[in-house]
Amino acid sequence: MRFSVAQPGLAPNQAAICFLGQAGYIIRSCGRTIVIDPYLSDSVGKIAPKFSRAVPVPVSPAKLRADIFIVTHDHLDHLDPDTIAAYRRKKTTVFIAPRLAARKLAALAIPEKNIRRIDTGETARVLGVSITGVYAVPTSPDVLDTTGYRIEFPNGRSVYHTSDTAFSELLIKAAPHAEVLLTCINGKWGNLTIPQAVRLAAAVSPRFAIPNHYDMMKLNSADPKKFSALMAKRCPSIAVPILRLLEPFVW
Repeated sequence: MRFSVAQPGLAPNQAAICFLGQAGYIIRSCGRTIVIDPYLSDSVGKIAPKFSRAVPVPVSPAKLRADIFIVTHDHLDHLDPDTIAAYRRKKTTVFIAPRLAARKLAALAIPEKNIRRIDTGETARVLGVSITGVYAVPTSPDVLDTTGYRIEFPNGRSVYHTSDTAFSELLIKAAPHAEVLLTCINGKWGNLTIPQAVRLAAAVSPRFAIPNHYDMMKLNSADPKKFSALMAKRCPSIAVPILRLLEPFVW
């Protein structure tokens, strides 16, 4: 079943996630649609051809319909100017970002009244959804404001997106509980390795640990099955769905 742009038929106690590739997702529940870190162009490949997309763009940014658009940090594969430019609902969507990424959104013609800054340690209720900035370890000096986000819908369904993050003991201590963990696993350019992502999953104790940041660029890839296998060995009570592009995962 493909993930339609329209709101799917979910029960009041359900939520759905759809993978957009790299670290991008659509998350839906309680009549709200959240998009986080959609990379729907080849912006990186234009600058560095060896990092060109290895998978096609799954959906045009012009077709996205989001109530809330979250950006975790200002790297092109997370805050993508080409995706933002083609997104048609800039005037009606609430954009969430940490401080430096929020400035970038304003520079990309997002109305300032629609930008809500949420930094690490802050919580805000946006359109009925509770959004908390979660500690992340920046992977380069240009993104010192990098922030993970925990999202909780009014029905209690919750998701924690790690953003890009390096490993530290403080990351483990600061990790929130959530039903679903969305974690990077590629282990390159500062991001968590597979064993480190497993340690984080053990700390979060989610029902589901979903890997990302392994599929988009050949030089920045990893095998999600290795994450699944190590999770089965060390955290057997946590399920590890490996999502295909645009297929809904409902819980």
